[in-house]
Amino acid sequence: MNPRLIKPLFLLWTAALVGAGSMPGPVAAEAKKRTLSRTEDFIQFTGADVLALVGSEIKDLHLYAQRASGLQLISLQVDKRDAEGRYVFPNEKGRDPNRDGTKLDPNDEIVFLVKDAGDKTPGKPALSYLRGVEIELSDPQNLAKAWVYLLDQPGVETPAPKDYIHHRVENNAEFILSDNYELGEPQGEAYYHWLRLRRPNGEWGENLFRTQQYGIKARLLNGAIPLHVPAQDIKSVLLGVIDGPVRVIRDELDMVKLKNFNFEWSTEYFLTYYPNGHLSPSNLNFPFTANKVFLDISYYWALDFTPAILGSIYRNPSNPQGILLDGKPDPELNTEDDNPYLIVSGPQGGMIDVLVLDERLNHKLIRTSYVTEKSSASSSKPSSQILAGLWMKNLKGMERGTYSFWYYHYYPYPFTDQKVTEILQMIEHPVQVTAHPLP
Repeated sequence: MNPRLIKPLFLLWTAALVGAGSMPGPVAAEAKKRTLSRTEDFIQFTGADVLALVGSEIKDLHLYAQRASGLQLISLQVDKRDAEGRYVFPNEKGRDPNRDGTKLDPNDEIVFLVKDAGDKTPGKPALSYLRGVEIELSDPQNLAKAWVYLLDQPGVETPAPKDYIHHRVENNAEFILSDNYELGEPQGEAYYHWLRLRRPNGEWGENLFRTQQYGIKARLLNGAIPLHVPAQDIKSVLLGVIDGPVRVIRDELDMVKLKNFNFEWSTEYFLTYYPNGHLSPSNLNFPFTANKVFLDISYYWALDFTPAILGSIYRNPSNPQGILLDGKPDPELNTEDDNPYLIVSGPQGGMIDVLVLDERLNHKLIRTSYVTEKSSASSSKPSSQILAGLWMKNLKGMERGTYSFWYYHYYPYPFTDQKVTEILQMIEHPVQVTAHPLP
């Protein structure tokens, strides 16, 4: 595996498509068993990749997988994009939620989970449909395969498939709920304050998050300015939500003030949540050329854990044996080498966070280990503070402009090293998709 985890942008946004837009020949009649063992991937493509179905009413599109007992309805999500390429949110502010109609367009996104795929049918599916496609999934590393069938079935009533993930608002906070994790964010804020995972025994663990912390350490041409960005200086506005059944998308506008530097900026995020984790695509709008102001500048991002994290292990490529999170600093922690991901696992469950940089940022930043552990036994209630995340160092070569990066946050259950490997492969070697028109 390439330790830099660098892929073209379209591979980070969607599964790789091999000839799907040109619609290869009709499906062959031979039945085949699923051999694809991967279960963590989400599959995403557009209407342009299934041209035979463009113009279909979205409500009439149903997705099936072949099982031993026959074709089984599985979860499908179609997210509308308008002429500008923006998601169409049913509750968004300032835009008509019906502006893109109800039919499948070439730029609309189609999403399902690879774990739901099945066998190849022996020829035409034994169901009534107006038109349809067979979608073949292939692991680019070993060519293992699986299949699903996307059918346009006007007037066909089907039971609701599994709803994997939900968005809920209560007690002045937003929550994302799935079978693997619960994630919460206070309304109006730009940080998560709630994370519960499945423990190794399958029961829900305790809340692991207090907040998230961000900071900048800079040396101006005439001196040094360390800067922590307090939570009250990062605010957010929720602009819209798309809620399941395969994913939740939140349109969030974040506003950051850096008082020491006397400037502020805002960034719009389309945050995407799947049953096993979530993706935060980000654009950094850098307002000036760094080396005209700074000798150097670095940035950190860290999870501020509750004491429930005590006893867990922090790992990354530079610290493969890991360090115990026990409230005491660890002198053995390697903080120099580049690390594209970190792992925290233990009695409360496990997580893997991956930071992928665009090509320009990849040549300007080093992602190093960031762990701070403090404990106090002076009060009647002993306390601890544990921060774990990444330092992004060597920003001084950044020119003014917009840079892209992606945070992947995954919470597989059960949490194993094999699952970690599969998630890293999912990011670097997405499942490839080919669509064949059905007769």
